[in-house]
Amino acid sequence: AAAAAAAAMALPPPAPASASPTEALQREATEAYELADFPRAYRALSRLCDEDPANRAKWLEGKAQVGVDLKQFQASVEDYTALLSPTDLNGNPSTLDAGAAARFHAGRALAYEGQYRWAEALEDYQATLSLARAGNFAPDPYVVNSVGNCFASVGDWVGAREAYLESAALFQTSRGFRNGASTTQRLDGAVYASANAALAAAQLGDEAAAEFEFRNVARRAPNSADARAALAALLYASGRVAEAEEQWEQACTRNVGCGKYRDMDYVKRVRRWPPTMVEKLEAFLKIQ
Repeated sequence: AAAAAAAAMALPPPAPASASPTEALQREATEAYELADFPRAYRALSRLCDEDPANRAKWLEGKAQVGVDLKQFQASVEDYTALLSPTDLNGNPSTLDAGAAARFHAGRALAYEGQYRWAEALEDYQATLSLARAGNFAPDPYVVNSVGNCFASVGDWVGAREAYLESAALFQTSRGFRNGASTTQRLDGAVYASANAALAAAQLGDEAAAEFEFRNVARRAPNSADARAALAALLYASGRVAEAEEQWEQACTRNVGCGKYRDMDYVKRVRRWPPTMVEKLEAFLKIQ
């Protein structure tokens, strides 16, 4: 969403001193966003919606995206809903193309997630994927991973695991994730989705698969504290205390460290570990 917001507010070279009020607001919105000054960007985009009606859809999309960054989730839901209306913002029949509709559904889904409205978020993510299929485009692996998150949030761990595995496979084959000769972004996405699939396997009771998959993640991403913390929890639960402590020590010496994995709010709410893995980690941490 952040990248899309930046693109929506992309500017030509700075306007001269005689720039129109609209050009000045556009420059202010872009500069504020680039500085992560989201309140100022939001105010500028809100004014652009009113003062540049010919481009209102563009500014409303930017406002909705920045609103999610500001946790103004309901306002963003309403903005995306307006953009998805069968009539355009001027009351004429909408000529919305499938690509824009997919973006708006995905953006609204993210806002719904912020409100813990998982069913609505899932419906919008699935609409995004349906639009991609209808246009003969490959599914976005990030969206598929988000589908898994929604399933997990309502306790459907079978559906979650299927989505995470699909996301990981898509990251392996998707194009458009290279930066020069680098595939770091694609690798990071595949690792994250694979770790999510392993967490789901553990919640479903298949601890052997979870351990196997986490070891693969740790091998592919040696700096992944997440995989090593999960392995520590799994190994301790199966009675392999020395191995568990070794994995935990390695987690703590990674670039990101293990500190976040001592915070159960982070593990449950932000990282979204399933209940069984949270319990196993809590049990392991009692001996630390």
